[in-house]
Amino acid sequence: METLTLAQIIGPTFLAAGIGFLLHLKFYKKMIDDFEKNQGLTYITGIMIMILGFIVVLNHNIWGWNAAGIITFLGWASIVKGAIFLTFPSLPFAIAKPVLNNAMIMKVAMVAMVLVGGYLSYYGYFMM
Repeated sequence: METLTLAQIIGPTFLAAGIGFLLHLKFYKKMIDDFEKNQGLTYITGIMIMILGFIVVLNHNIWGWNAAGIITFLGWASIVKGAIFLTFPSLPFAIAKPVLNNAMIMKVAMVAMVLVGGYLSYYGYFMM
């Protein structure tokens, strides 16, 4: 896969997710509480995150201080996150809850997500 294609997929997804979290934090807090109670969903999420990470890394393991490097980093981060969901299924929720309850950390994290999503979207759709 090319950097351009992955930027066109990952960019808008991060952009929409970041904006959604910023605008509807209470909804997402409840969703994560519900998510934690569903062990099957936790397992399937770990599998899917890890598979998607491997797809990115096996097809696009390009390091650099640019869009390609960001995509590669996100691929490796997905592999690690998926492995954590599968091996220590309560850990992602133990980390997420304090973060979700800290408004400043959430705002910084979601603004970062919007910026990464915006950059990858711009790269994918306007720097062709």
